[in-house]
Amino acid sequence: MSRHLAARVAALVVPAVLLTVPAAHAEKVVTEDAVGDVVSYAELPDGSSQLLPAPDQAGVDIVRTAVDHGNRRLRITVRFRALERDPFHFTVVRVVTPKGNFDLAVERLGGKPIASLEKGRASVDCRGLKAKVDLGSDTVTTSVATSCLGAPRWVQVGVGAVAAAEDPSSPEMIAAFADDGHRDGTIRESTIKKGPRIHRG
Repeated sequence: MSRHLAARVAALVVPAVLLTVPAAHAEKVVTEDAVGDVVSYAELPDGSSQLLPAPDQAGVDIVRTAVDHGNRRLRITVRFRALERDPFHFTVVRVVTPKGNFDLAVERLGGKPIASLEKGRASVDCRGLKAKVDLGSDTVTTSVATSCLGAPRWVQVGVGAVAAAEDPSSPEMIAAFADDGHRDGTIRESTIKKGPRIHRG
């Protein structure tokens, strides 16, 4: 093959290869969430609930979520604006698969983070379930063996965070704060918004 012909082939092939790279690496999805979109949740005397903006609650403010769906592990890394060192904090993850829905939770109650996995209302025993909190990078990472999820070919992931703290205006009251990693300034009690399908790499 002449150098001229090789150059012409490369000009045709290289763009095609570049176009296929994102599809080949579609097992990882990164989602950016608005900064300062935390809301406070309060129950009113009449039984209704009230949601109010709480932009100062940095410890529960999700700003970025990265989901990596590998052959053996599903890893979800949630970055917060500023994690607190000694909080009452929950990171919740809804994992939708072709074989059903799973709920991952990471509890931070001041000590070592505790991870749990449920399908419906039943607890799932999974030795491949891990959780890590990195205060330096303000991240909570959950990792689960895909075998514990039925080895799905794809997943959809939704992420939320909930924290509790004293209400400065009423010290005897405990206020709840929440953020949905795929919504800006709104939450829904029964639904975490899900991202796109992420196929196994």
